Amino acid sequence: MDQTEQQKVTRAITPEDWKDIEQRMQGFFDRVKLVCDGYELTLALKRIGQFKNAIAVYVNGKIEGRWFVEDCEERRRFLCPRTKSFYSRKDMADFKKISKRIFKEMQAKNKYVYYDPYWTSFRALKSHLIKNNKVIELVCNE
Repeated sequence: MDQTEQQKVTRAITPEDWKDIEQRMQGFFDRVKLVCDGYELTLALKRIGQFKNAIAVYVNGKIEGRWFVEDCEERRRFLCPRTKSFYSRKDMADFKKISKRIFKEMQAKNKYVYYDPYWTSFRALKSHLIKNNKVIELVCNE
């Protein structure tokens, strides 16, 4: 059998596996492969800022730009949803000076959601995967 055609052996993930994965995600040179409802995920620790690291999620070996623009299965299942405000905190403080009803309306309309392939919290990544996928399996290297 050719090295590129290695057969993937998977098994159901256990709570101990989650702890092991969390430990492995603390080093830059270790990758974890999971299979979630037929999608192959690769988790790897990446540097995203001068003093900031995050767990990158590759779906079937890649991160596609269309996932950020289109509402698709990969985006909902695996990317990190982040909420951002249109206005700065200073602007929102100025809006508090107007009536409370108008301020609440402004607050509700003030936010938008974007998606990021990087997770800064392993706990958040784990809960998102469990919530959005029925079957999560660990790929075993044999």
